[in-house]
Amino acid sequence: MTPDVGAVSFGPYAFTLSRAEAEAAAARAGLRRALKGGLLASHVAPLTAFALVMAFASVLALTGLISRRAGEATLIMAAAAFMIQRLMVHWGVRRARQRGRAAIARLESATAMKAMFGDESVTFDIDGRSVSLLYSDCEQAEDAGGLIYVWPREGGPIVLPTRALASADEAARLVSRLSERIRGFAADNRALLR
Repeated sequence: MTPDVGAVSFGPYAFTLSRAEAEAAAARAGLRRALKGGLLASHVAPLTAFALVMAFASVLALTGLISRRAGEATLIMAAAAFMIQRLMVHWGVRRARQRGRAAIARLESATAMKAMFGDESVTFDIDGRSVSLLYSDCEQAEDAGGLIYVWPREGGPIVLPTRALASADEAARLVSRLSERIRGFAADNRALLR
């Protein structure tokens, strides 16, 4: 990618996360991980199947094609299978939230953090240990609930509270710039793969 003539960097921003911010970030990370694992499909498909089995068994029992007892047994088994599947999905969501908490726990316990957003990468310093993440290795940047998230393809997010920035306008410019850079690198990567 060719560097921009007017390269813009944001930061460095020094901050710590409050307990509430860390919990919000952990919940969002867990939800994102769960949705990435197909949570939406695992919710909708069984509900549809359950509704179809209920309708099919009811119609067959009402028309007399199967006995009333067989229809009732089918409905009971379908309800039991649906409840078991819902319980498994619930446990999956709980595990995803716990993994999200684990990913954010290190940020919550940090005493000093610093983030610097350059033209091609973000540098994140946690208690003196620096991590540099290229925008080409990121999926998305977003501002949600007073926190700016940079979501890498692998691992936990980089989280920056908007209160660390000078104004809400600066936060909007930062998220816009990050999104633009991530999309630009993604487009370049797709062009290289062709």
